[in-house]
Amino acid sequence: MINQRDRQAIVQSAVEKYYDDIYRFCRYYTGNETDSYDIAQEVFLRFLKYLDSCGHSNLKGYLFMIARNLCCDYFRNLSAQRENTFSLDAAENAADCAAKKCIGYGRSIEDCDSELFLRELLQGIAPEQREVVILRIHDGLKFREIAKITGCSVSTAKSRFRLGIAGIRKKIETENGGYYG
Repeated sequence: MINQRDRQAIVQSAVEKYYDDIYRFCRYYTGNETDSYDIAQEVFLRFLKYLDSCGHSNLKGYLFMIARNLCCDYFRNLSAQRENTFSLDAAENAADCAAKKCIGYGRSIEDCDSELFLRELLQGIAPEQREVVILRIHDGLKFREIAKITGCSVSTAKSRFRLGIAGIRKKIETENGGYYG
């Protein structure tokens, strides 16, 4: 049993070291800034809650596994709550709001467009593929680590990555009139 002071030190160290990575993963996975903050905080609350019972030889992988599970829960809850009330006007307002917020951080319109396009590309592939692509490219994890986090075999993780990248390439080709590169 870990004493309270040590628990706080372990969690504080984990937050300082991995919070940004966990938040970015949640952000790319969900596509929602506000909910991603909540999910990232919940990751560390769960880590604190189960600190005594978890064997965390790979702490980063363990935190990503918690984040992945919470993101999956997020989509399950979202789809259960959603009733075809999302309108085109609401989508346009959300895009305008995101662009204004992005520019408000001192970034160029081109940077914002690139980020929005990247999110759109990621949202256009299956969730299983999206998480593998994000974990591999953005977070630099090895397929062995990704397989452990996602609960699949290494070959399945590699396959999901290839399919995800192929889907992204196809979308880019469609956007560029059949030209990729």
